[in-house]
Amino acid sequence: MAPTPLMTIVPPDVNIPDLQAGLADDGVVAPPEMTPKILQVVAEGRDKGYDLHFVVTDKVYPRITYYRDIATELQQETGGTVIVLGGNYIGSASDEFSRVQLEQTTDNLAISNPPLAAEQMLDRMTEQTQVPWTVVTLVLILVVAVGAAVARKLQLRKGTAPRPVVSPAADTVAATATPGRAGVESSEDDIHD
Repeated sequence: MAPTPLMTIVPPDVNIPDLQAGLADDGVVAPPEMTPKILQVVAEGRDKGYDLHFVVTDKVYPRITYYRDIATELQQETGGTVIVLGGNYIGSASDEFSRVQLEQTTDNLAISNPPLAAEQMLDRMTEQTQVPWTVVTLVLILVVAVGAAVARKLQLRKGTAPRPVVSPAADTVAATATPGRAGVESSEDDIHD
């Protein structure tokens, strides 16, 4: 089951047990004229392997989070995905789709036409491609590692690679040093010549 918010606030005029009972029947709580089309969306979702539930209300709540909170409360009992199509917003909760997927499906949704909105949501949720970020990350790391190895090999082949600094032997320094220079021993014979 998906993680739920620590606290949900359901408006006092919402009867969660009644809604749960309605969803248990056929997965839809909506006005009678909308129910057949939304039932088709629920059936299509079931055919695709998803457990969808829709609640349609014409209520307009002052806080848009109420719709999500209603969906969260219902989803804890029903499981699957619960979508509340409200008068001015949509709330959803799911253990089948991520919060990001659910939020993305609500962009430019036909909220004034709940059966169409339900169909749009199903299409958008099921057509989204899931980006396997672990695989993408591993491939990028591999590409960088191979690129670094190839670059190093090319440097060595061209001779442009930085070479390690070898300190000259002490006798080489003494032989090439000029008389009187700091750090180099000199004899009086060197100075007078």
